[in-house]
Amino acid sequence: MAKERVLITVKTYPTLSQKYIELVCTAGFREDGSWIRIYPSPFRFLEGDQKYKK
Repeated sequence: MAKERVLITVKTYPTLSQKYIELVCTAGFREDGSWIRIYPSPFRFLEGDQKYKK
């Protein structure tokens, strides 16, 4: 998986899931201005320096 710089603009409230434990849908802009959707995101289980603000 390639790394990209993304400006996070939207993050949903976490919802429970049987398959993924918890889901957070996130969206933002790439450097070229195109949208990207990051789903599902294991937000609660990310390390402190990997978490991002709304």
